[in-house]
Amino acid sequence: MTATATPRRQLTFPKWLIAFRLPTLAIINALVLGALAIWITSGSLETVVKGYQGLIEGSLLSPRGLSETFVATIPYVFASLAVALAFQAGLFNIGVEGQFTIGAISAVIVGTLSHDLPTLIHLPLTLLGAMAGGALWAAIPGILKARFGAHEVINTIMMNYIAFRLAEFAISTKGLLRDPVSSAVQTSAVSHQAELWSLYDIPNRLRDPLNALLIGIVFALLALVIGRYVTTKTRGHEGTRKNVGVLASWCLGGFIVGAIVVPLIVQVAWPFNDERDRLHIGAFLALAAALIVWWLIFKTTIGFELRTVGRNPSAAQYAGISRERMIVLAMALSGALAGIAGATEVLGVSACRCLPLFFSSGYGFDSIAIALVARTHPLGILPAALLFGALRNGADLMELRSGVSKYVISLIQAFVLLFVAAPMLTRAIYRLQRKRALDIEEEVPLTRGWGS
Repeated sequence: MTATATPRRQLTFPKWLIAFRLPTLAIINALVLGALAIWITSGSLETVVKGYQGLIEGSLLSPRGLSETFVATIPYVFASLAVALAFQAGLFNIGVEGQFTIGAISAVIVGTLSHDLPTLIHLPLTLLGAMAGGALWAAIPGILKARFGAHEVINTIMMNYIAFRLAEFAISTKGLLRDPVSSAVQTSAVSHQAELWSLYDIPNRLRDPLNALLIGIVFALLALVIGRYVTTKTRGHEGTRKNVGVLASWCLGGFIVGAIVVPLIVQVAWPFNDERDRLHIGAFLALAAALIVWWLIFKTTIGFELRTVGRNPSAAQYAGISRERMIVLAMALSGALAGIAGATEVLGVSACRCLPLFFSSGYGFDSIAIALVARTHPLGILPAALLFGALRNGADLMELRSGVSKYVISLIQAFVLLFVAAPMLTRAIYRLQRKRALDIEEEVPLTRGWGS
């Protein structure tokens, strides 16, 4: 009697884990090559160890370092979402840096209009102004692409330089945006009511009843979203009147928590007590933006149409989807996200809450690498942006501890981009086979060629 061999059970992993396998390996490769570069240039393994210790400690292990890492991560999230959203529609938006600058200028213009408006009005208005500025600036190459077939890569690159020179002209010219009082070449400071609150300052801000009202409205909207999701899951779409009553109770509860309970709690106990801490409420906005973009792309009709245009324009045209409209919409939404990234730097980070003459951050260009590392997934952008924020923030202590130039971080970022953009190289290094049944690495077309 022969015994039959039982088949071996194969180890399975979640799909999301498989999807991010290659980006994770790309990051490991980049760190190894970065260490190798430090070793070759310094001639000492001890320098490598000290450099990476300083990098980790300066970015993650100290309270101030972790806070500054989050500060650097916030604009990365918005800018990378801008790149990723355009990628989903098959567009390569290299103009995020210019849209970032226009968004910052727009925030300054709206933020300096008045110093008497309450935060309830002025802060949302300033953020909307920044979004509108970035959206209009990005819509121009979108229209040129849709109507005339002009390639968005070339147009967005040119729009970057136009934005830089326009910003320099507006800031340095008296009678436009230049501060008439300051000896430095910069814009006037935005209104105190238009600033993004630092986490340290939240208890003071919430002593104002109008600010508490703003938080109440935000919590009410958040409760409405959660309540709608819960109600739909439990009751379906039946009983509309009952559902409306339930949602109203959710909104009321959220408003009470935000307008009354939260202000009382922060007055009694609040963990952020370092007045030099620059972390601001833009962190919550960045998290909300990632969730909203995820919902827009994967849970709405507009998102489906954007992805269809990006993956198969012919099928989109056959289905009656206007490719031209989707191109302009994708670029405008991308520009709006880039614009709010610029606003967060002016309203939440800048010491003078103003725009200096040479305002160049590099966030827009780094965001391309972040979007690729995250595989253009909105939720994947959060950890990828945190990684790049940690590299950016920890570079100074790395240089101080080991004597290694902080610009080696740019080399590591370049290696990350190299291995992400060339996945076959990573596969060859680790001898990975591409199994369609398990490997769900969907390739999003970055651009579809000239005049397409």
